[in-house]
Amino acid sequence: MDATDFVLMALHAMGGKIQGKTKLQKTTYFLGVMTGHLDDLGYRAHYYGPYSDEVADAVDRLHNVEFVDQSVAGGGAVNQFGFDVCRYDYALTEDGKQIAEAKAADRPTFCKKLQRAVKTLRNAGDDLDYVKLSIAAKTHFMLGKKRGKATMAELANLAKRFGWKVTKEQVKEAAQYLNTLGLVRLS
Repeated sequence: MDATDFVLMALHAMGGKIQGKTKLQKTTYFLGVMTGHLDDLGYRAHYYGPYSDEVADAVDRLHNVEFVDQSVAGGGAVNQFGFDVCRYDYALTEDGKQIAEAKAADRPTFCKKLQRAVKTLRNAGDDLDYVKLSIAAKTHFMLGKKRGKATMAELANLAKRFGWKVTKEQVKEAAQYLNTLGLVRLS
């Protein structure tokens, strides 16, 4: 499945909107993991955890064909480096909803997997802020590099190799979240 179809159907399954680029990236990451389509999405290590150029390009394409509205919230503030501090929010348009529904109808098996994954995210607390979601995605990504077995200290140290600042306590909290999602077993 290509990233554009995945993002369109994921947005629809998530209720038609997501607040923030990072939250969109990490939510899509976890939905990719839980539906078995992560490899289709092209995630790699990046500043805020796993990131996909394919997902970012898909969002741009969907916005350009007016299937997704993009709005900016909080513009006007500037951080200590002189960059604008803002959040990009995404919402399906009516046309986007119709196309997503048509694609879902063409892929009922995938659609059921996606709906189960969204339900799992919601039950685990999909209202996590983007920072905690990022740390959970980083932790899952690192566990993949460690073939699923690592101590909290090993993961905190591995994070440094990716340029990520993650504490053992943050990894522990992320591991508990991943356990709730059914993506890891804590021992």
